[in-house]
Amino acid sequence: MVKVAIATKSAEKIAGIKEAIHRTLNETELELNFKETKSGVSSQPFGEETYQGAWNRIQDIKQNFPNMDFYVSCEAGIEKIFNQYFNVQVVCIYNSKSKKFLWGKSSGWMIPSKDIDTIRKESLDIYLRKKGINRIEELLGKNNSREAFVAQATEIALASEKLQRLKNN
Repeated sequence: MVKVAIATKSAEKIAGIKEAIHRTLNETELELNFKETKSGVSSQPFGEETYQGAWNRIQDIKQNFPNMDFYVSCEAGIEKIFNQYFNVQVVCIYNSKSKKFLWGKSSGWMIPSKDIDTIRKESLDIYLRKKGINRIEELLGKNNSREAFVAQATEIALASEKLQRLKNN
């Protein structure tokens, strides 16, 4: 059995993380512990602040659940690339056995640059609700849920450990 502490109470995020662990580690038995944690960053993180928030959540959850195999956190944030803005899910995982931090990021979806100042003042969630979008699937389609993006980022984080283990030829 794999013991996992997750730094959220969001049902969508927990489901995505659980699904990714099942698929990536081929584990059927999981002990899941979860707790809402503080990110220590702004409510609408931008750039590196997103990664800092995920890392901060790991530090918090480790204090609450000792002796777990994995500690997982997820932080949604906005990144700027080539003067375009993208919403992404960033997952940070601490593997207690290897004592390594693993990182993954979901694919991102573009946000209109003209609306960034509004989003900075309010948040992406408020901005979307004002546009009549209550669930991201309403914008991106049924296969692009928050759960799916969190699962994708989690799988990428877990898979990245394989590269760290590969030997040079």
